[in-house]
Amino acid sequence: MKPGDKILFAFPILLGVVVCAIAGMLFFSTREFEKSYIAAEMRDVMTEAELVSDMIRPMLLAGNVAAAVDYCEKFPERSRRATLVREDGAVVADSVADAAGLDNHATREEIAPALTGTPGVSTRFSSTSNARMIYCAMPIDINGNGHIEYVLRLAIRNDDVDAMISGAKTSTTLALALGVFLTCAIALYILIRVRLPLVRLQESAQSIARGNLNERISIPEKGVVRELATTVSRMKEQLKAQLDRITAERNGREFLFSALSEAVLLFSEDGNALYLNSAARRLFGAHATSGKFDLSRCGSAELVALANRAFSENVPVEAEISLETGNATRTLFAKGGPIFQDGERRLLLAVTDLTNLRRLESFRSDFVANVSHEIKTPLTGILGAVDALESGALEKPKMAEKFLGILSSQAKRLNALVQDVLSLAAIERRQISGGKETLPFRLDAAVENAVNYCRSRAEAANILLEISKNDPTDFEGDSRLIEQAVINLVSNAIKYSGSPRIEVSLKKDGNTAMLTVRDFGIGIPSEHHARIFERFYSVDKARSRSLGGTGLGLAIVKHIARLHGGAESLESVPGEGCVFRIRFPLRGL
Repeated sequence: MKPGDKILFAFPILLGVVVCAIAGMLFFSTREFEKSYIAAEMRDVMTEAELVSDMIRPMLLAGNVAAAVDYCEKFPERSRRATLVREDGAVVADSVADAAGLDNHATREEIAPALTGTPGVSTRFSSTSNARMIYCAMPIDINGNGHIEYVLRLAIRNDDVDAMISGAKTSTTLALALGVFLTCAIALYILIRVRLPLVRLQESAQSIARGNLNERISIPEKGVVRELATTVSRMKEQLKAQLDRITAERNGREFLFSALSEAVLLFSEDGNALYLNSAARRLFGAHATSGKFDLSRCGSAELVALANRAFSENVPVEAEISLETGNATRTLFAKGGPIFQDGERRLLLAVTDLTNLRRLESFRSDFVANVSHEIKTPLTGILGAVDALESGALEKPKMAEKFLGILSSQAKRLNALVQDVLSLAAIERRQISGGKETLPFRLDAAVENAVNYCRSRAEAANILLEISKNDPTDFEGDSRLIEQAVINLVSNAIKYSGSPRIEVSLKKDGNTAMLTVRDFGIGIPSEHHARIFERFYSVDKARSRSLGGTGLGLAIVKHIARLHGGAESLESVPGEGCVFRIRFPLRGL
């Protein structure tokens, strides 16, 4: 039994103990009363027996036995039984029964000591009187010489005291049974209406404490626990509603922080990270399950110094800092300040990664410079030719024809440059906006169209242009841009490779289509491979300009491949030619 159960069942246990104690006391008192009553009756009977023996002794002394017998048989006290017994145990007279029909009484419990001269008493059931009797036997010494000739026995019925004692015992037994019944009833009531509901309520409370707020509280239909269970159930519902609200707020806040592109960090004064959103974990390389991330592991001494200044001066801080990540250096902008949370000071920081922005700014600056430089060359040629014509070259047909040719070629070069810049800008804009404007088409047909477009140009350069393999391939994308990518690769090979033969192939392998343009010309040294797809990058700038190249053809190829989820690559060995590949993923039309 648990300590709580001992307290709960203390009242019925105490009640049972009290009932048993009272019953024991009643039984003991009844027994003592019985003993006292019988002892008092015995004293009274003994006194009467002594008086009666004194009355019949003179009769016996005078030899008038008949008078003594007649007195006993007609004993005046009807509530008493008088019996006269001879020294040999024979019954001479009896006031209730016929003396001749009675057994020898020499061995009776009360008679035996009286025959020796000592008064005897006993209590037993008499079959003659069919009742429980109290007997007292008085010896009669007729001659006073110590010889007992007769014994007078008086008996009194014990029915009244037996009935009273029996009634008392019956009442005591009934009281004990009633007490036991009440004790069991109270214990059963406590068990059913209190203990079991409390156990169920305790189990429910333990389940709720473990976090199961969907646990159903069992509410008894009646009993003292009903109100408590109702209160606990109401408290559980309020707790669940409050926890749901807090969880929703936390999830909303977590979703908001997770959706932010900026890194959000919360630090304690000892430098331990109390919270990092997903952007912070990605930026600083901290795992979501790690609870040991701190400022000393952030990889930026400038960020540590900024945090120390915020804590020491208790002021908001902001600065552009550097972060070393592997072999790269990232540029960050950190802004934040001290806050108080749960009575303790914290540092909340928002960190923005400016690396791509700075790289874009640098790229834009370089792009503008490159475009300006590339435009300047044809413009210079055009302006020079115009000045020459204005200075009198028009009057000289040969010189006019020369300068007009310069105007035409430089204008075409400028137009090609502008067209390529516009095409590249349009492709980039579609990459950023996500608007791909895709339609299903046959990729092998687009390859064939592009090769046919370039065939006349290849024949003019005495180059054999052929399609070695062209697997039928269903594709989803922009067929015009795909054709432009193939045209740019083939045109580059015609212009710069010096190869007598160019092979174009399209191979389908599972969920991938591989477009390959191979030449067998001069090749490209390995130091140029990493940058060959950059804007305005040329292996031989002078040769590129002389052939009318803009430096944007391969950059356009790269962006067209990326727009369609593909990837570009180059394999080349100087003197053995080049292999340009574009790998396109197939989406299973």
